[in-house]
Amino acid sequence: MPSHNITVDILIDDEVKSPLSPKEISKIVTTACAHRGFYRGQIGVRVTNDPEIHQINQTHLQHDYPTDVISFDYGSEGDRIEGELVVSVDTASCQAQELGWEVEKEMALYLIHGTLHVAGMDDQDPTLRRDMRQAETEILSQLGIELPERLSPDGSST
Repeated sequence: MPSHNITVDILIDDEVKSPLSPKEISKIVTTACAHRGFYRGQIGVRVTNDPEIHQINQTHLQHDYPTDVISFDYGSEGDRIEGELVVSVDTASCQAQELGWEVEKEMALYLIHGTLHVAGMDDQDPTLRRDMRQAETEILSQLGIELPERLSPDGSST
């Protein structure tokens, strides 16, 4: 396997308590990148709350609501990837409680989902969504995280 030379720049907003450490965030993102064949590049990750992600969603995507993760793909070529992710701890916490699993695992799912978008995957139709859910499940498993029995691979909130 090629060596990883992906820089993961992490910004955790001051008012936010991240359930994952910067080291854990970096591992999740680089594992998802490797799953798609990317071993070089840079991914920025911002961990924020619902009001902030709502504002970003409205400004950049014209969606007037908070969301779980927003991805910005700055392009990739060969094994090099460039992009940014914004994830909401508030949404992860609410969704994890609703699903009955840990907020750390829900946030890991958001980071994986967003990274897969930056890596070129999409979920706009049933076939693409199934492929993305399969990739998410494989990456979670590689990280030692199993989806709860009651969740199908398409039952996630992403």
